Amino acid sequence: MTIAISAPDRPALWPLLAMASVFAGLVLVDAALEWEPPFDALALLLVLALWCAAAMAAASLAVQAGRQGQPRRAASLALLPLAFLVTVAQPKLVMGGAQTLGDRLHFMIEYQEYLALIRAMPDTGEPKLLTVDWGGFLTASTSLVYDESDEMALPPERRSTAWRARAQQTILSCAYGYWVRTTLGGHFYAVGVGC
Repeated sequence: MTIAISAPDRPALWPLLAMASVFAGLVLVDAALEWEPPFDALALLLVLALWCAAAMAAASLAVQAGRQGQPRRAASLALLPLAFLVTVAQPKLVMGGAQTLGDRLHFMIEYQEYLALIRAMPDTGEPKLLTVDWGGFLTASTSLVYDESDEMALPPERRSTAWRARAQQTILSCAYGYWVRTTLGGHFYAVGVGC
């Protein structure tokens, strides 16, 4: 006669570590937007594929732990696939946070260079407007914009004619428009551009 000894019902910690690692990976991919395409997109796909694989493994182990009468372990394992499903259903919750942190990290790393570019611009008596391409994928790209007047954040009808003339010489004149992804402070913006 054999006696079955059940394993202790301890929560699994690796799903939490996996979620933190995936989020850090998403932040780093976004922070490295100056990579040449398609490496940035491939890195993002790799992070998402690894997350999907880990979520499927955790879901399988959660079902197994539930069948073995380990509710705490099952619940802790279910966190990873649940987080993956929430991200698929509402991508802005996780991806938006990672994108904002990535924009801020990328900006902080290159901040002194951006200040040097602004100082090197001629003083024309008008507010300075500088765009720096951060890269992108297919037809969407990201740029850093320094807008001394901060008019780019205003609704189009409130922007001055002078600002429109300055912007006409930049990527902000893209026919598909732009949107402010992250306000970085000090007249700096991370901007998504449809071109």
